[in-house]
Amino acid sequence: MEVRYEFEGAEVRALLAESRAAGERMMTEAQRYVAAGVDLNAPEADPDAEVDHPGTGAPVGLWLMNDRGVYLRSNAKKRKPDAVAHARGFRGEVQVGGEAYCEFVDGAALEPLRDGDTLVVRLGEKKIRLSLVRP
Repeated sequence: MEVRYEFEGAEVRALLAESRAAGERMMTEAQRYVAAGVDLNAPEADPDAEVDHPGTGAPVGLWLMNDRGVYLRSNAKKRKPDAVAHARGFRGEVQVGGEAYCEFVDGAALEPLRDGDTLVVRLGEKKIRLSLVRP
């Protein structure tokens, strides 16, 4: 099943600027596995195994998270803790959905976004689709 989230363009752009300006950027858990050479699609892959990788070196981007509502945050290692962009209608202190997730959204895909735009994120079982709506 696919879910749809909408974000304010100005808020997303501010988070992108934070990521772009960062000296170090954090990887998601999946990015750490891939950087360490683990094939996540292999039948013998153990997602609970410890990975020997520092977890930094990610490209400019944002994390889509659902542990406190649904929001985007910068992947900057040093960031403002309250600097997030909540999806419209999904601001809260409870987890949304059945399982917590942290998905990487590449900053390059967000470059066309303008302050007045709306970023639409469609999250499916295997895909994240991005689009923008201009006023």
